[in-house]
Amino acid sequence: MEINLEIKGFEQLLERKKQGSLKIYLGYAAGVGKTYAMLQEGHRLREQGYDVVMGYVEPHNRPDTMRLQEGLEAVEPLQLNISNIPVREMDVEGIIRRNPQIVLVDEMAHTNASGSKNEKRFQDVLEILENGINVITTLNIQHFETIADKVDAALRVPVGERVPDYILQRADQIVNVDVTIEELRERLRAGKIYEMSKAERALLHFFTHENLSLLRKLALQEAADDQLRKIEEDSLLSEQAALEADEAVMAAMSSGAPNAEALMRKAAKLAARLSARCYIVYVQRKQEAPERINASLQRKLLSNLKLAKMLGAEIVTLHGEDIAETLVNFAQTNKVRHAIFGKTARSPIRERIFGSVIQDFINDSVGIDVHIIAATPYREDEE
Repeated sequence: MEINLEIKGFEQLLERKKQGSLKIYLGYAAGVGKTYAMLQEGHRLREQGYDVVMGYVEPHNRPDTMRLQEGLEAVEPLQLNISNIPVREMDVEGIIRRNPQIVLVDEMAHTNASGSKNEKRFQDVLEILENGINVITTLNIQHFETIADKVDAALRVPVGERVPDYILQRADQIVNVDVTIEELRERLRAGKIYEMSKAERALLHFFTHENLSLLRKLALQEAADDQLRKIEEDSLLSEQAALEADEAVMAAMSSGAPNAEALMRKAAKLAARLSARCYIVYVQRKQEAPERINASLQRKLLSNLKLAKMLGAEIVTLHGEDIAETLVNFAQTNKVRHAIFGKTARSPIRERIFGSVIQDFINDSVGIDVHIIAATPYREDEE
């Protein structure tokens, strides 16, 4: 067992060395200075002799940011035509052909225009990393998949562009770009973030003190959690500690669960915090075989599995009529330490009559923490 663990870890190290490193400048809102900090680092690295290029930078017509682009080589963006409107997108293949040591990529959560190689810019970044090129990028905290719903619920601000949480684990370094809320609002009033005509409206809506306080708290918390993860990963583990660290999180998903999204996001967030593997497990009974399942349930199931993939989870489909027993066997085989279930819609009386998968799992499993969640959005007091 010792030998297998050592070989696996060394192989992972060798494989990682073939890929580029990822650095993220993380912020809590537009205007905190992420792009500015990224460009400043680009200049410092260039002066030290590194081959640095700009893959894509969005200056937002901010004079200070635009001046910082001077003196840095840029890989020309692709020029696309969408409904007769010219659109610029990052040229991934052009960057790979240029093969710099470091590429600067702004706004990683961006959704690419139709006709681009990848649907999302974070997918562009991953492709560049796979080709051995280091990436420095920018991102706001609300774009992480498991945080987006929390922001939506608390601020009533939908977050359309999202990045899976596994990007956090892929990042080699996360730098929190922080300014006080008062300073950020002052920048907005001075027209340094948006045009003056838009500034007053932004101050009354998204850039309120309450909204920014929550976003800043989330960004600071995520940066702190990342530092803790890095310290734990860099620590020399004893054999027993290494075995304990090799654990997993499992979310049990039924085909028609009303709380499937909340369940999967909870599992992904917990797995990210523990630096653990995340499994989304669906037990298919005979009545839910593809040729027999209700069409609407099948569509819902496929939609949920698509989200699971987006969250970076491993999707597992098992077959069995005894759902609890099937889940227990999988959990024990795969070192699952946390199992997450959605709260059943059945009344206590019906559960006593027909049985409960959750109760059966609790009775039959050993050494597994069971989390039961309701079909409600994240709240701050859940953490």
